[in-house]
Amino acid sequence: MSNSPWNLYDYLTAFLQRHYFPKGPILLRDLKHPFEKKPKNKLPHKEKEIINLLTLYPNLKFVLIGDSGEKDADIYTKIAAQYPNRILAIYVRSVNHTGRFNRIQRIVDSFKTTPILQVKTSKEAEIHARSIGLIK
Repeated sequence: MSNSPWNLYDYLTAFLQRHYFPKGPILLRDLKHPFEKKPKNKLPHKEKEIINLLTLYPNLKFVLIGDSGEKDADIYTKIAAQYPNRILAIYVRSVNHTGRFNRIQRIVDSFKTTPILQVKTSKEAEIHARSIGLIK
């Protein structure tokens, strides 16, 4: 799931394959036409699509992975609070920005429903995932 538009599909697919992400759906957003009069969604695209997946697959549990560049931590903690037994962990990759790092860290420090980490590298997330049994 990404907030990226569909025209980046091939690039994202290549990135995910190169970095050995598991296969799964890639849900991207449509680019808006400059004259489009479509009403704005009530929920952000990412939040809406995650809730759709949780609804579509009621017996699956998920790990949410995002970055500190947008509102991923806010969206993911909101969803984890709504679906506490379905979200096994949240990993937020830190983009090199001190203000964002501090804001996300406050969210991480205060959220107790689901394990959440702000990481600088994928390796940190992998080590944590192994320590809680998500990866063998």
